[in-house]
Amino acid sequence: MDLLTRMATFVRIVETGSLSAAARRLRLSLPAVSRQLRALEDELGAPLLLRTTRRLTVTETGRAY
Repeated sequence: MDLLTRMATFVRIVETGSLSAAARRLRLSLPAVSRQLRALEDELGAPLLLRTTRRLTVTETGRAY
């Protein structure tokens, strides 16, 4: 999994507003999308999204990225 793929996945998550919608649009499984997001956040050392059971919010770091 390369950096550009992880970045594109993050953009799709933000555009669609959910990990599930991004997974459908990218034709990937939800766990695969979640792993890509987690890998990008680990690489950057900061959370890009705040996730709850009902909401997805982009953090300041996520907006800047």
